[in-house]
Amino acid sequence: MVAPYLHDEVKHPFITTTPIALDVFDRPTAPASGFEPAVCSAAASGELAEELAGAADFLGVQVEEILLAALGRTFGRTRGDGAVPVEVHGPSASRTVTLLCAASWPMGPSEMLQGAHNSLAAPAAVAASAEVVLSVDAAARAAGVALEVRVHRGEDGLRLEWLYDPARLDGYSVEEMAEQFPLALIEITSDAGVPL
Repeated sequence: MVAPYLHDEVKHPFITTTPIALDVFDRPTAPASGFEPAVCSAAASGELAEELAGAADFLGVQVEEILLAALGRTFGRTRGDGAVPVEVHGPSASRTVTLLCAASWPMGPSEMLQGAHNSLAAPAAVAASAEVVLSVDAAARAAGVALEVRVHRGEDGLRLEWLYDPARLDGYSVEEMAEQFPLALIEITSDAGVPL
């Protein structure tokens, strides 16, 4: 016999199987017009570069997968849980994926990395146009996107630039994302297990 469901006995909320669409912007799409992106930069960090390289080597994953997982955690902490299309440009991947974003349980560091790994490894599917771009060691800037996260690995360490449309995002929103991203990156590189 199966025990009856009692609502006060459930310790964790039920997980929905389909994530809701997440809007990471402060304001809706503006009429099409050229804009000069605002920039929020972070100082180069040798520690983050070493963490990223070491974790990629140890976990046997591409750097883009770890950065994508950290971006999902960052959006989860600053904008809420859900899914957002992200265009990824890097040495080993260049495609549009659906990024799952979560602040915490049930998506731990291993689940975030597994989600990023699966989205980059899956066969290319037609996805919605992405207004968010993750560029890893890319020379050219993405044109006309509302938010671009540029990651440069160099001799001085890992440098992050957040280029954004000031008509769509407030500066303090981007600063909050820029502050959370290194913390999310450390969490993923320190605590994630090897993806299946």
